[in-house]
Amino acid sequence: MGFYPGGLRLFLALGILCSTIFSFYGCTQLGPRSISKGRASYNEAITQTDNEQLLMSIVRGRYGETYNMLAITAVAANIRFSANANAQVGIGPSENYVGNLVPLSSGVAYEENPTITYAPAQGAEFLRQLHSPVPLETLILLIRTSRNPGGLFTMMVETINGIRNPDFLPHGSKPDPRFSQFVRISTDLADAHVLYWLRDETIKEKFYFVLTGYDPKHIKDVNEILSMLGRSEPENKGQDIIIPVYFALRGKEWAGIGITTRAPAELVDIMSACVHVPEEHSQSGVAITYPPLGLAGQGIQIRNSKGRPGKAWVAVKYRGYWFYIDETDQPTKRAFGAVSTMWQSSIAAGAEQQPAPILTLPVSR
Repeated sequence: MGFYPGGLRLFLALGILCSTIFSFYGCTQLGPRSISKGRASYNEAITQTDNEQLLMSIVRGRYGETYNMLAITAVAANIRFSANANAQVGIGPSENYVGNLVPLSSGVAYEENPTITYAPAQGAEFLRQLHSPVPLETLILLIRTSRNPGGLFTMMVETINGIRNPDFLPHGSKPDPRFSQFVRISTDLADAHVLYWLRDETIKEKFYFVLTGYDPKHIKDVNEILSMLGRSEPENKGQDIIIPVYFALRGKEWAGIGITTRAPAELVDIMSACVHVPEEHSQSGVAITYPPLGLAGQGIQIRNSKGRPGKAWVAVKYRGYWFYIDETDQPTKRAFGAVSTMWQSSIAAGAEQQPAPILTLPVSR
């Protein structure tokens, strides 16, 4: 018995239709893949725009101009799949259906419709966070986890037991060499696992400066750092030294260490002073002229270029020029990262005070 031609066509059409349906079910795996790819993309976009927003604020500060900040409070991405497949086949002698068939058709659709919600950073809480000194707890957490604790300490700390580290230097003055010496020695001792900044977990806002496990080769540095802090050498060489740390101008009155820190607004001002402005803007007076920078701003460079820079880590265009941080400038990138951490905390505090989202934007398809 021969195979009926119409049956063959039906068999092939149904096979193709089934394949299409199975392919659609396979496409449902796009969901997990969309998360793995979409989440990274959203995160990268948010990080990049946060950096650009902060850099623009720093540049505008160099020109003495105000700036506003928007916080992203929510990102909602709706994902939708749809599929269709159909086929018409003829059964019987071919002369009965030639020219009357609709070809096999199928389709799979994938849509992603993100909605971004913004809130302006403003209000009393934002101002309080922006102009309040960095808490000791935050400073110590950052120092303990930073790959460059010395640079971070220099940028964040204003005084330690009366040793000043000013933002800017009056004309003709120089930085106090004791501060740099303290940073250098404390960094060396921390690298040798001799010095620790610790928080007492049993008492709120209680912190300690600890020297422990030091060898005879460390005695000179230990004695020198104690001398700068106004502390006497231990009677027993090698014994643990535990000194309480306070947020204060001086800690000697309590046999401790007094530290004061900068506020995020002060850190931004230091970064603004590090912006290289075009000569025409400097001469015309449109940009602020800062006094010489102290230790905190040394080595930080925010460059400018008439054309779009080719090797920029982050760049913004303002007043006809590009202002940017070079991707190979690690000191500036570290300083910018530290300021960004403090800045984002202030923005988040301001955004949380908003009674409702101010601006919600659906992204067009």
